[in-house]
Amino acid sequence: MLNIRTQIMLVIMVLMGFWFIKTGLTSADLVAERKISGNEFSITTLSFVNIHTANFQQLINFFTTEGIVPGGFDARTVRIEKDGELDVKYSLQVVKRGGDDVLCNALDLSIVRRDLTEIYNGTLMNLSVQDTLSDGDLEEWVIFLSLNAGDEELKLKDCSFDLYMRTYRNEPGEKITGIHATRTLKSDITSGSW
Repeated sequence: MLNIRTQIMLVIMVLMGFWFIKTGLTSADLVAERKISGNEFSITTLSFVNIHTANFQQLINFFTTEGIVPGGFDARTVRIEKDGELDVKYSLQVVKRGGDDVLCNALDLSIVRRDLTEIYNGTLMNLSVQDTLSDGDLEEWVIFLSLNAGDEELKLKDCSFDLYMRTYRNEPGEKITGIHATRTLKSDITSGSW
């Protein structure tokens, strides 16, 4: 016979298992649903993930580039996916976490869609993208980070930044209120010696 503590744990585990089965959890990042008799109101889901292109596994860090030199570049992919009925407006920008201003300002960034249409081409620190995803939309981007300048003061420096995505209702700069989502992809860059 099981002791009372074991019985309680078993009952809790069975109840949690039943709850997980009934809630129908998904792999989405943001889900909210409320049922009203005869009606259903659901909120759109949005994913902004750094994936490995060969096996679609999520990666922890975005750019981890060591020893970049003038003319050098690194490339990564991201997927932005929306599921649900509402259109989603989102903005993407760079937030510097640390490092040398000279290197961070010298890095260039290019973003292209999988079909090679250009989304952004400019300096890393000036990145500003706003767009809308409609029902069933999927964005797959290739992001290139490059160092084109060869100044001496760029040698052996580091730059840490986040790609910061957030959803919004009316304007990209509005205060975050109500139902929203924010996602961050962390990156760390170091320059080499030349």
